[in-house]
Amino acid sequence: MRIAMVTASTGVGTLRGNRRFDLETGIEASGMGRADVWWRHLPGGGRELVPLLGARLCALGPVGYEALGHRELAALTYHGESLPGHPRGENNLASGSVIAVRTRSGQLAKMQVQTYGHDLRIRWQGCPPPPRFKGLKVVVGSAPPWLVSRYVVDCAYESPDGSMHPCGRGEFGADGGVVEDRISDAWGGFPATARVVVAVDFQPGTGLQGVVEHFAPEVGAAGVSMLYEPNQEIRRVKLVFGLTPPAGAQDYLLLRWVYRSGASAGGGSQKTLTGPDLQGNVAQHEIAFPPDASTAAAVDLTVDGVYQAAELVQFKQRVSLPASALAFRFRKQGSGPRYRLEAF
Repeated sequence: MRIAMVTASTGVGTLRGNRRFDLETGIEASGMGRADVWWRHLPGGGRELVPLLGARLCALGPVGYEALGHRELAALTYHGESLPGHPRGENNLASGSVIAVRTRSGQLAKMQVQTYGHDLRIRWQGCPPPPRFKGLKVVVGSAPPWLVSRYVVDCAYESPDGSMHPCGRGEFGADGGVVEDRISDAWGGFPATARVVVAVDFQPGTGLQGVVEHFAPEVGAAGVSMLYEPNQEIRRVKLVFGLTPPAGAQDYLLLRWVYRSGASAGGGSQKTLTGPDLQGNVAQHEIAFPPDASTAAAVDLTVDGVYQAAELVQFKQRVSLPASALAFRFRKQGSGPRYRLEAF
């Protein structure tokens, strides 16, 4: 399928006798394969402008050339017959005459004969329709502030002529935001899909590397409407500690974790839960990581600290993923003051 005229051809030139002309590109055609009209000289002195390859013509006479646009040209009736241009007879191509053309690929153009003769001095201009637009809206949902520091959203689309066009960008904090823009058919039609790239930066304390997600939402009748919900993209493991007996003022828990994939260790981080975190009956902390940023199949979790004013027996465990939550309780270690953690 032929792509529509993206940049309408316009210019002034000479249509030589017995030569063919391509109004879509504004060049004399060497053959009939890329031509819309033929300034044909007939035996006996006759001349005619012949439409080629399905092109159609409409003779308008000496009308105002400049005022003709796509709307005016689209309202005309076009024919596949030749227009006479006889120097001593019927002539639709006299100097000043305007001809509307529906080109071989269905585009609209206008042509004016500035000087009539063996060769025609002409000017022409393609008249594409005004561009249409469809809306694009990308909504980025919120995430916990301890997890996400920044979102960057970039939107673009590839038009049928192969060129790329930006159509919206936004930078947001953990609360998320909205990117709104438009997609145009000015380069040969609407694309089938848009390209949406969402980059996520995580807080340093999570130990997570930033991730980049690529999406190709469909461009429908109403345009593009897309929701990026980080809670659907990010895996979490919640750690819940039952504080029985209650933690003391100087107690703390040091949590450390490392992501693993087979025998390989990936990123990790740590978090210290202190006085304000250890008040009440339960303390909680979430470990989170995006599924596409890591092939992690497990998390190596280590917990040290002080509990009930005594050093806690170190806890170490490999947690297979996915796992939504782990619960822990404190047990007395022997007859001394030390406690140990056990998962249940």
